[in-house]
Amino acid sequence: MASAQRQRRSMPKVRTGCATCKSRRVKCDEARPSCKRCTSTGRVCPGYRSDTRLQPKINNEIKIYSIPFKVPGSKADRELLHFYCCEASESLSRFSDTTLWTHLVLQQSQHQPVIRNALVALSSLYRDYLQVGSQQLKMSPQHIQLIARSHRQLSTHLVFQDASPETALICSIIFYAFECLVGNTQQAIWHLNQGLALLQRLGNNVPSVQADFDGINRQLRTVFMRLDIHASLFIMERAPVLDLVSPEQLAGQAHVVPEHFTSISDAEETLLALQSWTLRHLYFYIGFKGVPQDRLPPHALSERLRIKSELRRLEIAITDFATGVNAHSLTPVQRQQLTLIEIQARTFYGVVLENLILYTDSEVASRFNLAIDQITQVLSTSGKEDDSGLHRDFTLSSNIIALLYFVCMKTHDRRVLNRALSLMQGHLASARDGLWDSRMAVTIIKAVQEKSVQDDGPQMAISLEYVGDRIVDADGGLDGAFQMLQISEQSC
Repeated sequence: MASAQRQRRSMPKVRTGCATCKSRRVKCDEARPSCKRCTSTGRVCPGYRSDTRLQPKINNEIKIYSIPFKVPGSKADRELLHFYCCEASESLSRFSDTTLWTHLVLQQSQHQPVIRNALVALSSLYRDYLQVGSQQLKMSPQHIQLIARSHRQLSTHLVFQDASPETALICSIIFYAFECLVGNTQQAIWHLNQGLALLQRLGNNVPSVQADFDGINRQLRTVFMRLDIHASLFIMERAPVLDLVSPEQLAGQAHVVPEHFTSISDAEETLLALQSWTLRHLYFYIGFKGVPQDRLPPHALSERLRIKSELRRLEIAITDFATGVNAHSLTPVQRQQLTLIEIQARTFYGVVLENLILYTDSEVASRFNLAIDQITQVLSTSGKEDDSGLHRDFTLSSNIIALLYFVCMKTHDRRVLNRALSLMQGHLASARDGLWDSRMAVTIIKAVQEKSVQDDGPQMAISLEYVGDRIVDADGGLDGAFQMLQISEQSC
C-alpha cells in the first residue's frame, strides 16, 4: 500500500522572487521593476534582494559593532546605528562639512534618547532607500510607522521634559531627511520651516551676530541656512526664510564678501548670504521676470547690479583663498568643498547675468560651461559615477542637481544644455539630493525640450524656462512641474 501511494515530487526551493510573493507562498513572475502579481493586487513589491545586479553598494565587510560609545537598545538598533556611522553619516553631508552628522549629532544622541531613536529610524530608511528607492518607501506601511513613531517620541519629549532647543532643531533636520528619503517634499519643507521658525526665535538669523556660539549651534545654523536655500531653489515661489544680509549691505554701504577668507566655513556662509539675497530679490521682483533693464524700477536694477558685483567679488575671494599661502594645508576633501562653493557662486553669477539682460548669451554660456567643467571634475573624483542607474545615491543639499537643472532651463546655448543634461543622465542617473530627484528633473527637461519649436542649430533663440513656463512655474516646485506635465500629456 505504501509503495502504491503517490509520492510528492521533490522540487528545489526557489530563492528568487520578491519578499511579498514569498510570504504569500505564491510563485513570483519576477517582472521588473515590480512583479505583476503584486501590482495587479495592489500590493507593494519590494524588489528582488537576491538579484546581485540590483543590490545597493553597501559595504558588506563591516560586520563588527564598533560605535565608539555605549548605546542602549536592541541589537538591531545598535546595528542600524553602526550602519549610520559607517555608511550614512558622510553620505548625508557629501561635498560639505561632515561634522554635524559624523560627530555632533552622535554626541547628542548619547544623552537624548529621542535623537538616538530618530537616528535609528533614519538609518533604517536610508538603508532601505538604497534597495528600493523613494517610491517604494513612500508606499510602505512599515516605513510610515517608523516615521510616525519618531514624531510621537519627539512630541512626548517636548511636552514632558525640559527639552533643549538643540534637540528640537536636530530632530527637525532628521525629520526633513525622513521625508526627502520617501519623496514627500512638501512635508519635508514643513519640517524645515518649523526648524527655521525656532532658529529665528533663538536669534540666529544673521551669522555675524552669533560669533560666540559653540560648535553644535554653528553647525546647526549653517545646515539650516543651506537647506533654506535648497528649498527656495526647489520652490521658486518661496523666498528664503532667513535674512542673512544686513541693511547696510543691502544699501551698498558695506560688502557682503570680505577681502579675504580665513576658512572654508567663512566662504560657505558668505555664499549662502549671497544666495539668500539673490533668491529673495528674484522672488520680490518676480513680476519683472524677463523684463529689459530699461523697464525695471531703478531701485531693483541698482540692487541687482550690487548682487552681481558681490558675486564677482566672491569668485575672486575664493580663487585667492584656493591659491593663497595656506592653500597647501587644504585636504582633497576640503578642496572639493571649496570647488563646490565656487561652482555655486559661478552658476548664480550666470543666472544674475541672464536676468540682467545686460550681457550676451555667450558670456552667460561661458559661466555655465565653467561651472559644468567643475561639476564634472567633482563627480568624477567622488567615486559615485554609475551610468547603469542601479546605484541609488542620496545626500542633503549639495545643490548639484538643482544647479544643473537651472542651467538646462536658463541657457540659450544648446551645447551647454546637452552637457548639463548628460551629467544628470550619467553621473547622477539615480541620485537624490534632498528634495531634488534627478530622474524627475531629467523627465521635465526633456519634455519641455520636446515642446521647443527651435531649429536644431547650436544656439537656441529662447531658453526652456520660457518655452515651458506654464509647467516650470507650477506650484509645488519640481513635484508640481512633474504633475503639471502629466496633466498636460493626458489632455493632449
